[in-house]
Amino acid sequence: SSLAVRRVPWATKRKRNGLVDRQKSPTKSPKKFHLKLVARHNDLKKIAAFIRNDLKSDLLALQEIGITGLERGRSKSAPLDKIVAELEADGGDWCYFLPQVDKAPTKADEGNEFLAFLWNRKRVRLLTVLDMPLENQELAGKSLFDRKPLVGYFEAIRDDGSPRNDFVLVNVHLASGQDYDENHLIAMTLIEFRLANALARHAVSESDIIILGDFNDNPALKKDNGEPEYSDALYRHMAFKGYVDLSTSDLKTTRMNAELNSLIDHILVSKSARSELAEERATIFKPGGGNGNLDLFPAWRLTFSDHFPLSFRLKITPDTDADFFQ
Repeated sequence: SSLAVRRVPWATKRKRNGLVDRQKSPTKSPKKFHLKLVARHNDLKKIAAFIRNDLKSDLLALQEIGITGLERGRSKSAPLDKIVAELEADGGDWCYFLPQVDKAPTKADEGNEFLAFLWNRKRVRLLTVLDMPLENQELAGKSLFDRKPLVGYFEAIRDDGSPRNDFVLVNVHLASGQDYDENHLIAMTLIEFRLANALARHAVSESDIIILGDFNDNPALKKDNGEPEYSDALYRHMAFKGYVDLSTSDLKTTRMNAELNSLIDHILVSKSARSELAEERATIFKPGGGNGNLDLFPAWRLTFSDHFPLSFRLKITPDTDADFFQ
């Protein structure tokens, strides 16, 4: 059997010619994702049905989720609460995690966008979660992270609740702007270099690592003369470190820009974790199936996102790597 993992960027942004062009938008749309969802309950039902019936997801890495309240110190999202309720309507058992904040942001707070995890507790168990302790410093022209990386240490579970293989997901959102490729390289180098120590502080030692999210980085884009538009140094460095990128160039685009050539969402899998992949490439969902139906894209964006969900599957196997205390 296998475990379905998704990287799902839910957000609303500016629209141009019916498609989103976030990279060229100097300001954010005032219609924040979390506010839009509160007002459109039918969208929440559609999202829950999409997760259950189309993605068939067990674990999702989410982007740009707003915090709407606090409950016993836990960050809460009213839209995610409604999505969870829909997923549990037929006997499911779902949970989500958002980073902790000192107080609930206001609706006018432009910074109220966070990374999150959403998972099926019948299939996955969250063991530890943490923010990467990285200073969001400005290097190579811009701050390194649009949002601080969120790290989740999970294990797959059998139907009887017994544990199987464990793994780490690092949910990232690198600085916006595809031309900041040097900035992205620095950010990823820091994540990879400091991850082991960050996990060790929480008594975690794990070699099955998956770094995924919105890299805002497109190594596949070419100039008219066929030369690369941007540097691919990030991916060559991570390949040297043993990682493979599941976002292959044949996906063409993961975002609804006007040219549909924005392959900026990526899934990097460590050498140790590669043996647990069902397939060494990501799959992408586009409305209409296959390469997608352009006529369906505007409606998809209004309900779901300006990005397309990426997916991969992990085999459920016995856990063979040593834990922190072994």
